[in-house]
Amino acid sequence: MTNDTIKFIAMLICFGIAIAGRNNAVSKRDYALLVTAMAATVVADYFLVIVYDYPVGVAFFCAVQVLYNVRFGGMRRLRILPIALIAPIIFLFVDGDVLITIAILYAQLFLLSYIAMIQALRKGAFPAPNNVLVFIGMTAFVLCDICVAIWNLGRFGIITNTDFVGFAHRAIWLFYTPAQICLALSGRKYITARFERIDSYS
Repeated sequence: MTNDTIKFIAMLICFGIAIAGRNNAVSKRDYALLVTAMAATVVADYFLVIVYDYPVGVAFFCAVQVLYNVRFGGMRRLRILPIALIAPIIFLFVDGDVLITIAILYAQLFLLSYIAMIQALRKGAFPAPNNVLVFIGMTAFVLCDICVAIWNLGRFGIITNTDFVGFAHRAIWLFYTPAQICLALSGRKYITARFERIDSYS
């Protein structure tokens, strides 16, 4: 069994954890969005670590961030069409590289979902300890993607410190797996508390 297969199985376990929280979810809406986002993450990982189709994998991660943005109540701030229109323009400046274009689009979407998450937590959208799990999960997710970016910059010779690049490569899954575990657990009701309708936030 290869390392990539083990990584994919770990993501399947996280998906299972999210699904298992159905009867104890903080809300039906949050459960549906979380499980859908986790399902899209499974598909993304399948293309990234099993099939090695990176553009398709990153494209599914774009969908993941859209779903998390909606989950955190940031849909009104998410301007899908303008962002989508930026992608073809970026495409012209990166020599038509599809992967780079999708990766830049993904970074924009992740930024929006992270901002939406911070604003939702400030407004008390999630009860404790869900708020902590959401914050740790999304922050670890960001750190994972930063490590991915550093590793790829190293592959292209932009970052020449091989020790730093090597550390970033090893840290990718050290951040990614805990991030997915925290997010998978963030939809469960741990204490009796009112769950705010974060979709009503502006």
